[in-house]
Amino acid sequence: MAAEHLLTLDAGTSGGRCVIFRPGHGVVSAARAPWCYETSAALGPFAKSFDSDQFWSLLSGLTKRALAEAGLTGEDVAAVGVTSQRQGLVVIDGAGRPLYAGPNTDARAAAEGIAIDAERAGEVYASTGKLPSLLMAPARLRWLRDHDEAAFRRAASVLTVGDWLAYRLTGERVAERSLAGGCGLLRIETGERDSELLQTLEVPEELLPPLVDAGAVAGAVTKRPTEETGLAAGTPVVVAGADTQCALLGMGVEQPGEAGVVAGWSCTVQIVTEEVHLHPERRTWAGRHVVPDRCVVESNAADAGAMWRWWCETLLGKSDTSLADGAALAAQAAPGSANAMAALGPGVMNAGAMSLGLGGVFVTTPLAMSTVGRPELLRAALENIAYALRANLEQAEQVAGVSATRVALGGGLTRAELFPRIFAGVLGRPLDVAQQADASACGAAVLAARAAGLDETSLRAPMALTEPDDTETYQPLYERWQRLTGALREVGPS
Repeated sequence: MAAEHLLTLDAGTSGGRCVIFRPGHGVVSAARAPWCYETSAALGPFAKSFDSDQFWSLLSGLTKRALAEAGLTGEDVAAVGVTSQRQGLVVIDGAGRPLYAGPNTDARAAAEGIAIDAERAGEVYASTGKLPSLLMAPARLRWLRDHDEAAFRRAASVLTVGDWLAYRLTGERVAERSLAGGCGLLRIETGERDSELLQTLEVPEELLPPLVDAGAVAGAVTKRPTEETGLAAGTPVVVAGADTQCALLGMGVEQPGEAGVVAGWSCTVQIVTEEVHLHPERRTWAGRHVVPDRCVVESNAADAGAMWRWWCETLLGKSDTSLADGAALAAQAAPGSANAMAALGPGVMNAGAMSLGLGGVFVTTPLAMSTVGRPELLRAALENIAYALRANLEQAEQVAGVSATRVALGGGLTRAELFPRIFAGVLGRPLDVAQQADASACGAAVLAARAAGLDETSLRAPMALTEPDDTETYQPLYERWQRLTGALREVGPS
């Protein structure tokens, strides 16, 4: 019998996932696990790194577990689709040994990035559609060169996390375009390298693998990974690209004017466009979609999911049920959270002037007159995320020059059933909500199916429409949140 299953590996910011699909049936098994990043004073105050062997071991274990739970072997898998976080980077030597491994959140190259932007922010943004440079690959490579010149001289390839996973499976080195664009190594308008800018930023172009489109087959699983993962040798490995753009595809957000919100560790708002659109003040990002001939305008609310976890664990304690318990408590509070308002964490993107800011939680006083408890505080946290997402959607619409024809929501925050209802009410328009939280895996499965010649129609996440409610309550509260966050920016750190 021919192999008819598709296996996806998703190396996100907060953890790894392996999801197995069967065309015509959808998800048949899934395994996920969080991972921890390492901090080191020797690398700098904002540095985060990861042990690539531990990452690989975790993902290999998830693959074996998902296969076992589905009652499958590697011979049943027709193709593997790989997607990942966007700014995560692995620099390897000629033998594939890691010289640098840093996730999305690694800011050890802050000084290098600030220096780049002080001299060339306009040039960098016009080409890559990305700022600040401290998060991007050129600054990280400059940091490696300045802090470990011997390692930099041994560098053979610069890979995004997704491309590195494909390399671990196949031994082939390629660079998928949406990921290359996500880490500042692509001229967004053309989808090719900007050799002049790379030379200016002192990025050796020979370190950059050949570019391929999302959905390309990087190669086939080699012998060694078969022992580690349970996959069969010769299985095609498809580079599916950036996790956020894969999530758009997984939710069917493909046509110009459609918007997708991926509410996970961070919360991205992206609108599909036919051309590159840049913000005149460099506030938003531009990127390549994983759909051919499509771009995206992105306005990012930052660490929304991470902040929600912080709220739940701070108020309820750390446990396996903290998030679920927090959502249940938040549902006990009325819209508006008894006049409590959070302005902490998620905000309106300003890529050209990202900096540390102030935040807080505001309640009416005197406290003897307040009815604010844990339910209200937790609901205020979710409402804060919804306000930030609306503000970012409006900013993205202004840059794209359209009012979104459809707004889809996916990601881990959809597991909190209350959140889509709050967000729809804050938006004041219908919200198409993914019923499968792993929307990125769905998009990766679609691309893997195309490469394997299998039916893709059942692989996208099922969607359900949430109609807006409590809009009259939320409109004045949203306007107050805008005034409040604006005032906090005025008194924030300089």
